[in-house]
Amino acid sequence: MGLPFQCLSPLGWNTKFFCAAKGCSIQTFNLDGGSQPLFSWTHPSLQQAKTVAETKETTHGRLESEEQTRQQPPSKRRKLGSDEADAETEAGQGTPAATANGEKNQKKGKANWAQPKPEAPLIVLLTATADGSHVIAVTGQDKTLWVFEHDGKGSLEEVSRRAMPKRPCSLALAADGRTILSADKFGDVYALPLVPDQGEDAISTPALASSTQAPTSSQPLRGANVFTVHSQRNRRALEDQQRQRETNAKRDLPKEGPKFAHEVLLGHVSMLTSVLTAKDANERPYIITADRDEHIRVSRGIPQSHVIETYCLGHGSFVNTLCIHPSKSGILISGGGDNELFVWNWLAGELLCTVDLLVHVRKVLPDATRLAVVKLVAFPTAEGLVVAAICERVPAFFIFQLDRDNTLSHKETVKLCDNPLDITMLGTEQFLLAAIDAVESDGEVSVFERGHSGGLLAPRESIQGTISTEVQPILSRDDLDKALYTVENLRKTDNDGGEEAAPDTLERSPEIKLD
Repeated sequence: MGLPFQCLSPLGWNTKFFCAAKGCSIQTFNLDGGSQPLFSWTHPSLQQAKTVAETKETTHGRLESEEQTRQQPPSKRRKLGSDEADAETEAGQGTPAATANGEKNQKKGKANWAQPKPEAPLIVLLTATADGSHVIAVTGQDKTLWVFEHDGKGSLEEVSRRAMPKRPCSLALAADGRTILSADKFGDVYALPLVPDQGEDAISTPALASSTQAPTSSQPLRGANVFTVHSQRNRRALEDQQRQRETNAKRDLPKEGPKFAHEVLLGHVSMLTSVLTAKDANERPYIITADRDEHIRVSRGIPQSHVIETYCLGHGSFVNTLCIHPSKSGILISGGGDNELFVWNWLAGELLCTVDLLVHVRKVLPDATRLAVVKLVAFPTAEGLVVAAICERVPAFFIFQLDRDNTLSHKETVKLCDNPLDITMLGTEQFLLAAIDAVESDGEVSVFERGHSGGLLAPRESIQGTISTEVQPILSRDDLDKALYTVENLRKTDNDGGEEAAPDTLERSPEIKLD
């Protein structure tokens, strides 16, 4: 079974280049260049697994060849005398049994041999800088943050890889465009340089205490030691005690953080789900974060990110995605486990309106009782700001328009052939791309074009994935679903965000400001 495209990102604003994550690979495309990828990168661990598998296949083929050689028909036997026959019989006793056992062992070894199943370092996050010069990706299995340089023609070159302390769950770029903001499941937001300094290693991993030697003491030897213990039994007991002391010393050593340049900007007491940056009317930067505990926090930008400006409180369930657009920088749209989308004046922490999304989901899935918003994308049109939303396991995306009074109104619902995993805008917001989990295909990206007069979205083409020659992880449908559909798992209880949930929006919306 082929792996679908699970992440999309445009390579710049005014371009038709985009990149897509497919399993453990990143492929780049040109919308005018057809379905064939321009460039493909695969996680190095899969390359190593391929080399090991090929080596074992070669070794196994050599063993089979030797076995076939041994099983060649014997040469004609000459007639022996009685004495020679008896001697040969005695010498050959057990030979048939030994041959049978040898064949049995060979067959058993052949049956037990199998190509090792490689681990699945799937790409869980993918984004690019505004100018498309760099691509940032995160592989979930090894918690590694990768940075690639884009040459402007679709080719990517690896610049750095940095193993984070905790698995990142959201990425954003600071106002300078040269600093990565990485939010993780532990609740922290890290700031990392987009391109490490020349003196810093391009490949960095966190140093753990297990690789550090236990400290040695300069105190004189006291009690039992190798000079006072002489019996073999007591010597073994002394060696066991020494090994236990060394193990305890290693365990008690504090763990070191990553050795590459990084800075902790802020933290939540709950798992973070989304991070983005924004500016106010005076061009002052801010960091907006959302977590599993229904909170949206507005913090000041670097270097005052420890200062909390306000909160946007009103969600009754987890918040999973945020979106904002420079043309309406004062408006924030959020979604998650609630049945509605929320519109905020984020700088004031004021809830402007909500719009029911579940009623439109039920037109696609009549039996739906709740939803989980996967992603929101905002883009401007001649008629105003437009927001596109996708929900987990709902084969459609929903278009809303932000009116002049800052209220959202439903504009259209576009049904898809299967469940969308990601959406993005491309080519100065003229094209909308949707990564589809098409079960019967090897990945698909559906392209929709917006009319020149700002009309409805119309399907243009579908980019079909091609079977890669590289080793890809072999996942069952159940394992693939567990890896791709994770948003609903953020829900804490069955009634969380359901129809009976009644969020108390105004009573618990205090504004917390620090100078």
